[in-house]
Amino acid sequence: MPWLITILVCGAAIGIGAAIGIKRGKKIKELQNEGTVVRRSTRYAEKGEEFTSKIGSYAALKDQLLAANIPCAMKGNAGSEIVFTSKNYSARLYKNAFDEPSGIGVYRFEFTHWQTSGYTYVDEVYMNTLLTSVENAFLKLDPNTAVRSYDVDFNVKHKVF
Repeated sequence: MPWLITILVCGAAIGIGAAIGIKRGKKIKELQNEGTVVRRSTRYAEKGEEFTSKIGSYAALKDQLLAANIPCAMKGNAGSEIVFTSKNYSARLYKNAFDEPSGIGVYRFEFTHWQTSGYTYVDEVYMNTLLTSVENAFLKLDPNTAVRSYDVDFNVKHKVF
């Protein structure tokens, strides 16, 4: 009979895990449909994103970021660097280059700190929301914004348990 109890406990654990996974999957799908998050690589925080965009002015970029759906604290200025902070992650958006006559700026966004849990980031949905909000701010200023990923020099170890 102990084997029966073991089987029942394992079955219950699998059932609970599946229910949580299905609920989380539905919520993420809903956020994707709203445009709050986009589907990304499972290790997107380990790469940076560079935006080349005709933003016009620092003030225009600042206004777009203030109006965006930023899920964490934000401080700094668009003329140099903006730092995003939360309990479980932080990121920065910094100016790489800016040509005032044309209003074209090159900015880099990268996560600088995060926590992992199993195969994912602790606040994965909020991190994805932040990156999506920054992307959308640039796209609202310039629909032809060029985006490219680049490697960030991190030593990252992923733990399963």
